[in-house]
Amino acid sequence: MKKKSYSRYRKTKQWQGKRRTIMKRAGYKCRKCKKRPATQVHHETYKHIGRERLSDLTAVCGGCHKRIHGK
Repeated sequence: MKKKSYSRYRKTKQWQGKRRTIMKRAGYKCRKCKKRPATQVHHETYKHIGRERLSDLTAVCGGCHKRIHGK
């Protein structure tokens, strides 16, 4: 999926619903550091973009998300 398409996808009801489910499942707490509030959803795999399985997604804080991506 191209970057523009992905940006549009993240605004859809489909993505927002998945995001909400992942955040609730994590209790709104980062699944990596388990200390800070989760503010983002990380894709464990990019194989299913647009048709993600909930198991492909993890709630994380911004700091952990950056570390996951090596930033």
